[in-house]
Amino acid sequence: MSKHLEKDVNQVRNRILDLGEMVAEGIETASAMIQNYDLVLVNQVYEVEHLIDKIEVEIEEECLKVLALHQPVSENLRFLIVVLKVNNDLERMGDQLKNIAERIEYISDKDRVVADLNLHSMAELCSKMVKESIVALTQQDAKKARTVLELDDELDIMHAATYKTLTKVMLDKSESIRAALSLLTVSSNLERIGDLATNIAEEIISMEEGEIVRHKNLTEFPKS
Repeated sequence: MSKHLEKDVNQVRNRILDLGEMVAEGIETASAMIQNYDLVLVNQVYEVEHLIDKIEVEIEEECLKVLALHQPVSENLRFLIVVLKVNNDLERMGDQLKNIAERIEYISDKDRVVADLNLHSMAELCSKMVKESIVALTQQDAKKARTVLELDDELDIMHAATYKTLTKVMLDKSESIRAALSLLTVSSNLERIGDLATNIAEEIISMEEGEIVRHKNLTEFPKS
């Protein structure tokens, strides 16, 4: 690998790591926002989402420039293709954060839902999944990526429990339906962030081990 190619690939590696850390920090801000219904934090999440969009475009342009200038092959080519996919997943996480902020802003002046919810724990787990997946990418570590798949199972359990709790709230207290529905949407947004982090982990496993894991749980179509 030429020194120029190595330098450019490392720059892309550092940029995607920075974007991943920004998304993880945005999730942590959203976690505090969920707890406190803090409109200052709502605006911070909006700002982070806007910046994520900007950086996503810059990273895509950098990847395409490296591909065009150096025409990399083998390991570098696989890495850059995965970065393009990861870059898109991180941008979509930003969209989910914006959705969460909109829901919290909507219910900020409404009565709180009194229930034992997992939203704060879900957000913390999402942040951990994003950090782990991005480190796994930059280190090209399939073993670390597999830990993200395990964390996603935990997140799904939390989401199911939150859904059950909020459904009961809506059945017992009709006046809480709007707020409970918004919180249910927040839970779904967090679950979706976990899915996107899992997508990243699966791409890393495929890149490093050649194993396609993202469709393993799909049922085969019956033969006609």
